[in-house]
Amino acid sequence: MNELSRTPPIAARRLSFSPIRALAARGAGPDGRRFWIPVFLLPFLLLYGGFTIWPLLATAYYSLFNWDGIRPLSEFVGLGNYQKIVADPIFWLAFKNTLVFAVVETAIKLPLALFVAILLTRRWLLFKTFFRTVFFLPIILPVALAGLVFTYLLNPSNGAIDSFLADRGWIHTPIDLLGHGNTALIAIILVAVWQIFGQYMVYWMAALQNVPEDVYEAADIDGANEVQKLIHITLPLIRPVALIITLLALVNALHVFGVVVTLTAGGPGQASYTVSYFIYNEAFSEAPFRYGYGSAAALLFAVLAFVFVTGQAVIARGAERMRRDYRV
Repeated sequence: MNELSRTPPIAARRLSFSPIRALAARGAGPDGRRFWIPVFLLPFLLLYGGFTIWPLLATAYYSLFNWDGIRPLSEFVGLGNYQKIVADPIFWLAFKNTLVFAVVETAIKLPLALFVAILLTRRWLLFKTFFRTVFFLPIILPVALAGLVFTYLLNPSNGAIDSFLADRGWIHTPIDLLGHGNTALIAIILVAVWQIFGQYMVYWMAALQNVPEDVYEAADIDGANEVQKLIHITLPLIRPVALIITLLALVNALHVFGVVVTLTAGGPGQASYTVSYFIYNEAFSEAPFRYGYGSAAALLFAVLAFVFVTGQAVIARGAERMRRDYRV
């Protein structure tokens, strides 16, 4: 009787899987993980390729055609779309507004969110959970819904804010923040800060929780006040995380779209045009659609945004290296 006939049924079933196990073991290496790493990475790679790499390559391809998004690709224009965009003053106005929005919104929301996060991580503060929930609630609202809410609040005819100010005699004529070119972008920035504030508060709270408590206790023993602890302990220890948070904030702000559509639709005139709204308007809003032109604008903006964010990172790392060299 051979070996297989003496093998119990359960053991025989196990042996039936032995080729698979042998293949896994042969490719696994000494730690048994080399075979499974690409297996578990495969779903992510498929999704990343289908929803990131392929759209990027398709955008670059469509940008070389004068295409309306419907008819077959036939009118090849090469770099013609890019030449038109470089000479288009509306694109550069939208690009300037986008940079202003990204820089100003980031400069407002990050320090404000850090201040609130510091307060919400203090031991002496009561009702922490309540305040954290209140500050985080706006991020749960869809951007479009938040924009519609503030459209009614800022309405100069019967908006709640103008009515509140007028009833107390603080203003005598309605203030149309969204209807003036000098204030429309500022109003959009403030609404965006309100809506996204909770997300960066959570980021700062996560960074602050990594600061050891014994360092603060030692500072208390030495007689340091809250400002001194912030400058000499908190900020230096969270600086690496702060750089990442800043870059994330800038990248997120460069893609502003929802609040612009719901609050001003790029107006008044083109005072609050952003690049995302420009791309949407060119590719989908006005017939005949210029999908190829919008694709070229999207790709050009992606390159400019990459240069801008990368430059910020290089400058920040250079400043950090210089600080270490000079020990300041």
